[in-house]
Amino acid sequence: MMKIRMRKSECGMPDDLRSGSRAIPRSAFRIPNAPAFTLVEVVIALTILIVLAAGAVPMFKGWRDEQLARQPVIELARLVKEARLRAMREKRPYQVAFYPGGFVASRYFSPYLQMAELTEFLERAATGEFRQNPNAQDSSAEPDTASGNQPKTNLPLAPTTPKLDDNWSERYDLPQDTQYSLQFWNEFQQTPMSGDVVKLWVFQPTGICIPLKLHLEREGAVFDVEFNALTADITREVVDLK
Repeated sequence: MMKIRMRKSECGMPDDLRSGSRAIPRSAFRIPNAPAFTLVEVVIALTILIVLAAGAVPMFKGWRDEQLARQPVIELARLVKEARLRAMREKRPYQVAFYPGGFVASRYFSPYLQMAELTEFLERAATGEFRQNPNAQDSSAEPDTASGNQPKTNLPLAPTTPKLDDNWSERYDLPQDTQYSLQFWNEFQQTPMSGDVVKLWVFQPTGICIPLKLHLEREGAVFDVEFNALTADITREVVDLK
């Protein structure tokens, strides 16, 4: 009788283990009680996203239209800041001149500025005709030490007077659909900027200016802006989008 010998390692061992591989049962890939979305829940979620997107588009368009309509106010605030800083730095007054077509910031040179004079000033400023600080003395010359002229004191000399830029000016032309009016603190009613009207907003070397109210109308918006007397910042702004 033939006897079949088997090794102990193969006794009672499944075929898949004897072949060197191990089968993974299908039940291992199943997650018991896994949560899932129903069709109704998916439809509700998509509906909410569509409603939010539909509401965000008009809001973004309205914000963009407001920024475009507010551009004259933004430019005026920027020029006001620059004129005030120059007045404080150079210790002389600066101004913002308003005229029907826009406004221009420059040094203060005439309390009775008329439209013809303002037009001439803008033309000369555009060509660079003004000289830099024509009335100031040239204090930048160094002492002549080679000639034997020594300073009488060893203390450091006072800083030289900074050069003043009489040629500086920045102007902003209003869009065609813009109309505006001004009211200073000592005026009882607003002054429409039309015809040959010119209004001056002067900034003193201390940085103080007269409080100003601006009423600006465009095709799609109306702005009412108030500026502070000490800092020239916008303290109140009312926007009415049409």
